[in-house]
Amino acid sequence: MRSRTILLASLSLFFAFSVSPLLAQGTITGQVTDQQGEPIGFAQLTVEGTDFGTVADGQGRYTISGVPAGTRQLKAEFLGYRASIATVEVASGETVTQNFSLAQDYLGMETIVATAERQPRQKLETSTAITTLNAREIEREAPRGTADLLKAVPGITVEASGGEVNNNVFVRGMPAPGSFRYLALLEDGMPVYDSVDLSFMGPDVLVRIDENIEEIEAVRGGSAALFSSNAPGGLVNYISRTGGPTHSGVIEFTGGQDEIYRIDGNVGGPLGETGWDYNVGGFYRSDEGTRDPGFTASEGGQIKANVGRSFDNGYVRIYGKYLNDDNLFLLPAPLQNPPDPEFVPGFPDDGTMTSAEGIDKRVPLPNGQEIVLDLSDGISQDGGHVLVDFGFLFGDGWSVENKFRWMDVEHDWNAMLPFDAQPADEFAQGFVEETPGGEGFNLVFTETGEPFDTPNDLISTGGQWWVSVPLSNVSNQITLNKQAGRHDITVGTYLSHYEADPTWRFNDILTNVQNAPRFLDLEITDGAGDVIRRVTNEGFRQYLSLYRNAEQDAEILAFFAGDVITVTEKLDVDVGVRFEHDQFDIRNEQLGEFDLVGNTDAHEGAQFGTGTFQRFETDFDEWAFSVAGNYRVNEMVSVYGRGTSGFKMPIFDNVRDAGPNGELEVEDILQVEGGVKVASPKVGLSAVAYWLQLQNFPSQDVRIVDGETVFEVAFVGESQTIGSEIEVVAAPIPALTLRGTATLQDAEFTDFIEEGEDLSDNEVKRIPDVMLTFGADLDVQDLTLYGDVRWVGDRFSNNANTVVLQDYAIADLGAAYELPLYGVTFRIDAKNVTDEGAGALTEGNPRVDEGVGAQSTIFLARPVLPRRVTGSVSYRF
Repeated sequence: MRSRTILLASLSLFFAFSVSPLLAQGTITGQVTDQQGEPIGFAQLTVEGTDFGTVADGQGRYTISGVPAGTRQLKAEFLGYRASIATVEVASGETVTQNFSLAQDYLGMETIVATAERQPRQKLETSTAITTLNAREIEREAPRGTADLLKAVPGITVEASGGEVNNNVFVRGMPAPGSFRYLALLEDGMPVYDSVDLSFMGPDVLVRIDENIEEIEAVRGGSAALFSSNAPGGLVNYISRTGGPTHSGVIEFTGGQDEIYRIDGNVGGPLGETGWDYNVGGFYRSDEGTRDPGFTASEGGQIKANVGRSFDNGYVRIYGKYLNDDNLFLLPAPLQNPPDPEFVPGFPDDGTMTSAEGIDKRVPLPNGQEIVLDLSDGISQDGGHVLVDFGFLFGDGWSVENKFRWMDVEHDWNAMLPFDAQPADEFAQGFVEETPGGEGFNLVFTETGEPFDTPNDLISTGGQWWVSVPLSNVSNQITLNKQAGRHDITVGTYLSHYEADPTWRFNDILTNVQNAPRFLDLEITDGAGDVIRRVTNEGFRQYLSLYRNAEQDAEILAFFAGDVITVTEKLDVDVGVRFEHDQFDIRNEQLGEFDLVGNTDAHEGAQFGTGTFQRFETDFDEWAFSVAGNYRVNEMVSVYGRGTSGFKMPIFDNVRDAGPNGELEVEDILQVEGGVKVASPKVGLSAVAYWLQLQNFPSQDVRIVDGETVFEVAFVGESQTIGSEIEVVAAPIPALTLRGTATLQDAEFTDFIEEGEDLSDNEVKRIPDVMLTFGADLDVQDLTLYGDVRWVGDRFSNNANTVVLQDYAIADLGAAYELPLYGVTFRIDAKNVTDEGAGALTEGNPRVDEGVGAQSTIFLARPVLPRRVTGSVSYRF
């Protein structure tokens, strides 16, 4: 009913406009340049208060005809530069010239930001740690995926070695099994999904980077706890392009090694003379993968569109997105010599333990049916969302904004996971010894029957897992604002209903160790050479080693309020509170063990549902509070401080596996931070120091224990982080821009017991103490050279702190050459140019006891993605 009301309001506003005849008209012309006199091509020009405007050509020249006569405010803006407004006297039938010289806006300090703010404000005036990346900066980063882009944000640790999606992201050192547990992703101001860090579903699977993204705003720290559910560590808001007064767009073709082919496009502008505007964009891509599994690793794309209109007293905008994309998921690779890692013999630097032999594997079920494991789908999403955003000014300082969002996505997760790498003879001999009458064995390749023979003589016990999670989410946020004297008061509610119905079908497999490995079968023989035991079947060691099937619903009811108080012209104080009630409704299928039809070990003891469901409900209530202040020292410098008590609600996995009698607790987060922001003509600087404490965090993951696949959950833990985040951009000479970020942090457990062992005072696993980035841009007329070097300090791979992941550095380089008169740009990007591999590990092997890696010569870990070089040509119009 609520969505119907919003749509009816939107339709009524569509017809509630009029166009007044303009009798006296003139023309404005001119050029937009930077402060060195170089033209700024494709700058946006807007006559404020009207629908008139244009986009400059490649030389920054523009002409706006038909402008109503009178005194007009003309605004010039372009990404990365400070906007400029000039007063222009337009006379009927005459042409007036107005040139602009725009100054660069380092770190976007004058950018108007809306994420985690009650009303849009300049970045320099906010009481938050916020990083903004505009479309040009995103293009410069040339990210390999959604999470990969977040490497540009200090305070965020990114393990983007799994491929394009479903990577691990940690914020401010808070411990997590993976994914985005304390960092929420938003699109156009609303969460992409209301539960982050579900098993096998990070929120980045629902977001893709393309030309439709205008900018991102990444907030870290306490303010995030007031503005979104389940996001105590931070928010990242992906903001879509919208249409303007003139038509403009871009089309880009990208190709490169590994047979990557991609087309991106975006176009927007006015819808005739209606007063409405539109924007449409998207991409399509096919990619064999930097680690080639022998089949198309990634294929698909998305399309996004929005239409909107501004009125004298409000606005309405409707967004839509359809995503249909498949991506290969990359997991640990076999290595040797832990002190100085290298790939095992016969395994190439760009190898993967995923294989085309895993496509269309068939698994029998206890009910006589079977399932087909479609490995080629990889991590797959099919679905989309609709967002309706509406705002209205009532007068006397009152305004209201409403955002309604509906999403429905079919999410599948298919992957081959290596559990270990061990000598083949040792593995097979273990079965010989435990088999009565066993004297020998046959180990053969499944598809050909040929005897096992590889350069390294290693086999891998692993899994081929299929997870299906249909997702849906309906949410609505309404915010009422009142500006009264020195107060800017906001109250609102957030309502959400979200569902996830996971089905897990895990199977254990046996393969050799090589790039795109081959499935193996093991038979035990007696003294006469006769087969007396078949350990595997078609390469499977165990059908249905772990099974889950559940229907999960949740509802969120949140109330929030805040006040930004202008104490003096320079000092603002920001106070806020949020109350949230979460209700969970779980239907969990009960499990049983079944022997399947077949005469191998793989057919015995399959785990499957009994058809009986246990249903239970549980709910949680929690408050968040925050107080902050921002002091504007002068036009270029501000300082701020903030203290917050926030929370993180349990997620579906926690609730389901704890059961109806589980002792679940809401996670509590205390944060204190302070910082300084500088926006001078030559330097942009943001420096933040913080302390946080996290209580009641759960430790959970799918692990292999004594050869069995289990899902472990332990609800104990407390940690704290002391750290700092620094961003700086400087231009010592006009042609050279230098960039740098630094994250310095000490994250440790203060109260943590795992498997009976007290790990208090240990460092939080996979969190480096130091991360540094240095980059530079050099402009030589129409040629731009750019590059970054990112250094990640050493970390521990496990909670026990016995396995070290060594520090590493990754260099990315690129070049762009523009033909301004034609709107054409040629670009080449090289990621990981030195091809760091085995020496640059992002994580160990989370599915086994990682302590083994401290003693074993052969181990598994996940290296960074190999080098990739791509080239593109784009046309802007």
